Amino acid sequence: MHDVMSTLLQRTQERLSRVERLRAAAGRALRTAQLGITWEDISLSLSPGSKPEEDLARALFETVSLAVSKGRTGLVLLLDEAQLIRDERDRHGEHPLSLLIAPVVALQRQQLPLGLVVCGLPTLAASLQKARSYSERLFRGEVIDSLPQDEAVAAFTQPLEGTSRTTESGVAEALVKEVEGYPYFIQLWGSELWDASDLADTERFSVELLDAARPDIYQRLNLDFYDPRVATLTPAEQATLFASAACPYPPLRSADLNQASEKTSGNVNVLLGRLVEAGVLYRVRKGEYEYTAPKFRDYLLRRDGPGLG
Repeated sequence: MHDVMSTLLQRTQERLSRVERLRAAAGRALRTAQLGITWEDISLSLSPGSKPEEDLARALFETVSLAVSKGRTGLVLLLDEAQLIRDERDRHGEHPLSLLIAPVVALQRQQLPLGLVVCGLPTLAASLQKARSYSERLFRGEVIDSLPQDEAVAAFTQPLEGTSRTTESGVAEALVKEVEGYPYFIQLWGSELWDASDLADTERFSVELLDAARPDIYQRLNLDFYDPRVATLTPAEQATLFASAACPYPPLRSADLNQASEKTSGNVNVLLGRLVEAGVLYRVRKGEYEYTAPKFRDYLLRRDGPGLG
């Protein structure tokens, strides 16, 4: 994590410097600003020997300073799929999330114009809480859920405006209902329909075209979206996950899974915890879980079993 962030910040600094050179060549003067502090004024509450934190804090400070000197308001780090950044439970293990948060918070306390936006699946909130018990004071949570019907239809139809493609009445509504308004699926369905219309030598999206493309769409979903989430699980975790598809949902109740699984209740509880750690499930409340990926239960029901070979 430290190496990735350092590389990202270095590229940002290089880009800012390049923008400066291009603007100067064009004869446009840049507004300059002073942060009013130096590195020595920054005090970090870090444990002795925590050089990675210090290195990252220094790289952040230098990037913010450069951004402001080039006329920018500040620096915002935007990290997607942040649920993958998790601290290990062992205090001697890897703690990339804490490593990221600590320097950002320390620099913000010195009133540097630095922001951090992390986006990810619902397990991200729990990871943040574990990394910093006061994370609710550091972050403002926003739930980005499925789009309502009218917005989802617009998300599918508006990109077609100004193109040669048109869509029959009812196609967008049927598609949105099938994907339950999930934005990524709307994009994927639209992309696949576009390719299908090329193959069919037509510029009109029809119900028939949607029906014909559906098997290829689900195959792509399985390979690109769902299978990778299962492939890294152990056989026991996979077996428990597939057994969960036979349970009433939502939510997935551990009591129901105990009935559907051949494993002991103790093993089921342990495996549920491991599935949460793997980011496949998240805990809604005690004994109740939901899948982190949309329509994941449908995928499990489509599959014959846990083997992915």
